[in-house]
Amino acid sequence: MTEQRAKSALITGANTGLGKELARQLALREDFDRIYLGCRNPAKAERAKSELQQVTGRSIFEVVIIDLSDMASVRAAVAAITRPLNAVVMNAGGTGGPTPASLTQDGVTEMFAQNLLGHVVLLEELISAGTLTEVAVLVGSEAARGVPKMRIPRPTFSSSSADEFASVIDGSFFAGQKFNVMLAYGQVKYLAALWMASMARKHPELRFITMSPGNTAGTEALRDQPALLRIIANRILLPYVAPALGIGHKLDIGAKRLADAVTDTSLQSGVFYASAAKTITGPVIDQAEIIPQLHDARIQDQAYEAIQRFVTAPVAN
Repeated sequence: MTEQRAKSALITGANTGLGKELARQLALREDFDRIYLGCRNPAKAERAKSELQQVTGRSIFEVVIIDLSDMASVRAAVAAITRPLNAVVMNAGGTGGPTPASLTQDGVTEMFAQNLLGHVVLLEELISAGTLTEVAVLVGSEAARGVPKMRIPRPTFSSSSADEFASVIDGSFFAGQKFNVMLAYGQVKYLAALWMASMARKHPELRFITMSPGNTAGTEALRDQPALLRIIANRILLPYVAPALGIGHKLDIGAKRLADAVTDTSLQSGVFYASAAKTITGPVIDQAEIIPQLHDARIQDQAYEAIQRFVTAPVAN
């Protein structure tokens, strides 16, 4: 392996599920010689590192402790990466824990903090430091366009203004009504895709890809759901029933979408790729074919502006 070919990647949420499987798949490519496992829990991170070394036969994994809900932790993680980073995969996320509508010290909902705010700071810090050299991949979701089969409503906005988007981020969108967890999740994923598209126009020297892994078994997406539902879904529905019905696929297939986003330079920067309309598996397409607003530069920048309000002006305790 020549030094010129050697590549490195940082994957958040790399101790389990999609992140861990993606680390395995990238490690099987000889052009990657360093994979940073971005994890919050040191013990789980070291266990994942050991398992990945055993299964791949390569000692190229390095643990980076990062808590995406703690901006100081995010910045410390960036400082810990001392060599150029070809790729960052922003994978960690979820449905916001037991209190998804609660506000963090940064004035955003737990839902938004868990999925996006930490990744925004991570990516912007990597770019500012000159560490990232090639591609940023954000894990998206078909929830951004709604998934009727899974009772996830399509996010809709009356103005798509920065103020309206900010109301999603701080939870005031749901003022006077019950917080809808699945709608909020779709809204955050929609804003995330718009933010990535805006970043692509601001930094044309890099590639920015939002990629949905599709409805994938073996992830931690349901970790915040009731125990019985989680057990049934993770042990029966997702690994067996969903693939048999064509509405789900195995972990390695979902992770391969992310690996393709890292390595396939034919994918266009700023585009949100996910399954075709009315499906949550199969080949991916540009989601602007379904939601034209995703390609609207004005709307992209409104999402960017709304997010920056919470990056630059956090709410004090």
